Amino acid sequence: MKRNVSVGYTVFKSTGVKDRITKVDLTKKQVTGVVLYNEIIYMTVLVDLLTDTVSVEGSIDELDGLAMDYDSYIEMFKSQAAFFVANQISNPKKYYDEMI
Repeated sequence: MKRNVSVGYTVFKSTGVKDRITKVDLTKKQVTGVVLYNEIIYMTVLVDLLTDTVSVEGSIDELDGLAMDYDSYIEMFKSQAAFFVANQISNPKKYYDEMI
């Protein structure tokens, strides 16, 4: 019996859009993150876990097709904020560097 099999590969290439946590305030339970492209900040997101609010400055509209959608970024930053605060991580970069 002959099988019809397709073989191929996928290349993942960065779009250059980055997201970063820039500040974690464990006392206020607030986390700030940014979305940037070519080192230009397009959107800043402040997650306040005490008041369960999210404040957004800027927009990722110009990054359409390159970046995740708005809701995905908000959910990602909310999730990261909850993780960092719950685990008392004030320096995410150091935390990730130590994992490597």
